[in-house]
Amino acid sequence: MTVTHQIRRRLQISAVLIMAGLLVEAVCLLWSRPIAFVVFAAAGGFLISVGVLSFLYSLVSLESPAPK
Repeated sequence: MTVTHQIRRRLQISAVLIMAGLLVEAVCLLWSRPIAFVVFAAAGGFLISVGVLSFLYSLVSLESPAPK
């Protein structure tokens, strides 16, 4: 597995987590119950923050290729 393939895969996972968090938050905006804020803040915020942290980790964790 090449370095490019690894970083691309990790970035895709990060993007899916962020999109899932945004989807949860969008659904909560349409939901008119008091629990909607809790789901908005807890589940949506958790998914977005995990996605952002995963994105940042994928940028700094990869090893650079060894010089020839």
